[in-house]
Amino acid sequence: MRDNAGKCVKSDAFITDGFCRWNDLKSFSGHVGGVDSFHNNAVMKCENLMKQGLAFRGHDESENSVNRGNFVELLKYTADQNEVVKVVKNVIEEINHDVFGLLVDESADVSDKEQMAVVFRFVDKGGIVKERFMSITHVSETSATSLKFAIDDLFAKYGLSIKRVRGQGYDGAMGASCKRKDMIRENYRKEIMEEINNGEISTGTGLNQEISLQRPGYTRWNSHYRTLLRVIQLFSSIIKLQEFNDRFNEVNTELLICAASLSPIDAFTEFDLSKLLRLSEFYPDDFSLGELISLEQELCIYIDNVRHDERFSNLENLGDLARMLVETRKHMSYPLVYRLLKLVLILHVATTTVERCFSAMKIVKTYRRNRIGDQFLNDCLVCFIEKDVFKTITNETVVTSFQNIKYRRMLL
Repeated sequence: MRDNAGKCVKSDAFITDGFCRWNDLKSFSGHVGGVDSFHNNAVMKCENLMKQGLAFRGHDESENSVNRGNFVELLKYTADQNEVVKVVKNVIEEINHDVFGLLVDESADVSDKEQMAVVFRFVDKGGIVKERFMSITHVSETSATSLKFAIDDLFAKYGLSIKRVRGQGYDGAMGASCKRKDMIRENYRKEIMEEINNGEISTGTGLNQEISLQRPGYTRWNSHYRTLLRVIQLFSSIIKLQEFNDRFNEVNTELLICAASLSPIDAFTEFDLSKLLRLSEFYPDDFSLGELISLEQELCIYIDNVRHDERFSNLENLGDLARMLVETRKHMSYPLVYRLLKLVLILHVATTTVERCFSAMKIVKTYRRNRIGDQFLNDCLVCFIEKDVFKTITNETVVTSFQNIKYRRMLL
């Protein structure tokens, strides 16, 4: 390697001990070669990243590492300039203009900014159910109207149609848990006042204080005990809420019962033609009147076929059924049945994927990096969460992408 004067010096120390003066750009740029060399071009790109305060140390950047660090992950993300490997574009291609479900939740980051995470649930061309992280967006407030506008903007940005959405899960993001707590407090207050008026309980200093449900702690098990005590105290007030009835009303319950008729367990013993036809009626935009008539005939042929096919004998869930239908090409023989199956599969059971996005956000945007901008945070999360997509990006693609970027100072 060369010193600051351009003379060659022994590089054994660098090889054995590594390079430790990362903040010294002059020292770092001493080993660059000619002005037009590829090495010099690469060093200039590294300097750009260093000017952003990007950490180069403290990560395992080996090929077998699970987390290769910010530099390597963002280096790969630069390949986003290539439309072929663009994550959002890949997801939209996987959806293939088909129906999909929408998962939305919100949470505050370390800088107390409300962030809305969006995940799509869909069945890909191979019959595999997938949930893909699409975006995290800063929202000024968490009201239903504000989240709706943010979702509309996201759909408009990527040319998606809300008409293709067949399931929505918000995990309380558009609800108001504080209002439910207020309802519990008010119901409890009314009960106490009624008991006092009836002479069932006495009054006095420190008695009959206002209480509410207590959130259990993560490290104190005795807090779980106190939570259970509060539930017992407030149980009569809690059961007056209508949340379970709202989430599992008669329509939703019937939908789930009908969907269970598609189950492949025990040689499709749950199959019920009338329930499946009723299930299709929940989707008037997906089945025309003529297709409903054809669906009845198709279901009769379909169930006889799969029951006599050994490849379908040990399936355990609807996801396995969809995958096997594609593998055996039966999804082409029974397109209406497969369409009905996909509509059931994109219904949301849980919002675990969105919660994982917020867990990733806490890793990327920490107290020491709490000034990360919204777009940069979104880009980092795409790299962090959708690692399997970036595994397909080759080193040659990254190098070519860097070569095509003009050298310029990058502002924070």
